[in-house]
Amino acid sequence: MNDLVEPSSDEAPLSRREQQKEEKNKALIDAALAVFSRVGFAAAKMDDVAREAGVSKGTVYLYFDSKEQLFEEMVKANMAPLMTEIAENLARPSISATERLKAHMKFFYTKILNTNRRQIMRLIMAEGPNFPHLAEFYHSNVLSRGQAVIKAIIQQGIDSGEFRDLQGHGLVQNIVAGALVAGIWKLVFDPFQPLDLDAYFDTHVDLILNGLKA
Repeated sequence: MNDLVEPSSDEAPLSRREQQKEEKNKALIDAALAVFSRVGFAAAKMDDVAREAGVSKGTVYLYFDSKEQLFEEMVKANMAPLMTEIAENLARPSISATERLKAHMKFFYTKILNTNRRQIMRLIMAEGPNFPHLAEFYHSNVLSRGQAVIKAIIQQGIDSGEFRDLQGHGLVQNIVAGALVAGIWKLVFDPFQPLDLDAYFDTHVDLILNGLKA
């Protein structure tokens, strides 16, 4: 399994043929997300992805050896830019742990929960038990990296005296869980009881920061 790594900006410009190949790859990944979101991973077929992208089934197999590989590449394509941006935000100097944690959580809400990326999260929760290798891939490449960022921010807050030391008490999982509930609500219950994601975010952050205050 490959880590989520974006190509270096110092690489030579792509040729027209390479650009066309990347465009086709992106179209297939976008089609995969649409199909998997609509029918689920188990029920989806490569034919469905080909039809969604407007290409032949053979074209899909030119780019991806299997449905599993297509799923993994879809996750990487959607999440790699976020991982890079998160790392850049974490490296910013002279920011308090409180502000850093608020910014990190806002990033998650706006870039994942409020976009089609939340469909990937739903797929993992719905089908991960039946496809543990895909759940493990998502955990290793996305979830664990996000948790590591939160742990680093919490440690900064402990070291600076901003936060109480609650690590080892399921703290990170509690922080993540609140956001996951918002994602589930938007996906399942929003048609019956719409959730104001901005207001929910404000409440979530307020509860966390007040619970962490030293």
